[in-house]
Amino acid sequence: MFDRADEVPSSVSTEGRDRPAWRFALVLTLFLRLTYSLLAAVVSLVQPVNWRLVHSNAFTENLPPPDHSLRYLLFGVWERFDTLWYIHIAAHGYDRPDAAVFFPLFPGLVRIVSLLIPPMAAALLISTVAAFFLFWGLQALLLADQPRRLVDQSVLVCAVWPASFIFFAGYPESLLFALIVWSLSMARREHWLAAAALGLAAALTKAVGVVVLVPLLVMAVRQNQKIKALLVLLVPLGSAGFLLYLHWTVHATLASAYEQYWRTSAAPPWATVWVVVRTLAHAPNPILVMNVIFLLAITFLVALSRLKIEYLLYSATAIVMFLCKETSPALQSVMRYLLLIFPAFVGFARLLQGPQGQPRFGMVCTALFVVNLGLLWLFLGWSLVL
Repeated sequence: MFDRADEVPSSVSTEGRDRPAWRFALVLTLFLRLTYSLLAAVVSLVQPVNWRLVHSNAFTENLPPPDHSLRYLLFGVWERFDTLWYIHIAAHGYDRPDAAVFFPLFPGLVRIVSLLIPPMAAALLISTVAAFFLFWGLQALLLADQPRRLVDQSVLVCAVWPASFIFFAGYPESLLFALIVWSLSMARREHWLAAAALGLAAALTKAVGVVVLVPLLVMAVRQNQKIKALLVLLVPLGSAGFLLYLHWTVHATLASAYEQYWRTSAAPPWATVWVVVRTLAHAPNPILVMNVIFLLAITFLVALSRLKIEYLLYSATAIVMFLCKETSPALQSVMRYLLLIFPAFVGFARLLQGPQGQPRFGMVCTALFVVNLGLLWLFLGWSLVL
């Protein structure tokens, strides 16, 4: 095992320096931003609007009707589901108790950037910039002890994985993921203050962001940095501070808001698994089946990744945390939540290695990307909640 990020095998180190990681991240980000924007514009031109689906969501009564204006083609078509909540919070704060489930960092950034550009444009800009740092940070983290080719393939898998289009929507997923990988990368370099600050920011972005505490503590013990690692204990203060704010100002708790307004409650993971099994036996539906397949696939791929124990514990903790949310319908949005399990992408890349690995990898990634674009189409048409 290596105690320092720069003490890696020479073959890995050489492969990691042949080109800047940020350049690959930038090209990938620009390509995906352009692809998703073009597809969204096409969808808005050809897809009929199902107003029954539209009006079943919050804040849609004030949305302007779809048109062929440039503003709508670029921005309006992305005004969907949780994005509407984040834009509302950015403009009005936590003025209603059902908004308590949305953590404050992303809408706070939207509010700041909205001083210069419209709110929806601000949300898309933040997500896109965060996606760039996500792809860059994931490379920086993995290149410490993995060969360049495997790292590149893992990042590509992350970029095309079904539901990964959400990194470029008005959602906080790319921001959260970027903060997590950069926090871990800073810890690898023994920059503990930066690691703790980024981890705290992740805990302010979404509740699951606090799971970064687990690998940070393991890394601290492995690097024998017990005193400096006390900084890592600041990470949960992000979530704790937000919960105290809700208690003092909104007079609501996260648990009560989820249960009262979002048909979600806390439950032990085995209870959620039992609900899923029972639903599959009596009233299966395609979305639930797909979510179960992806949950099992992600778990299997994490086991194949052969990454360090801290990353495996991070994955296990995140999966258990997801299963502690009992939703109706069961496993709602789990495909989006699973995108944070980056060891699975490494495991998938390893799975496709071999004599015929390159052509097979390209074909499989193309198939995944087609599924991803199909999910984006459904999302933009209000028929898939993520």
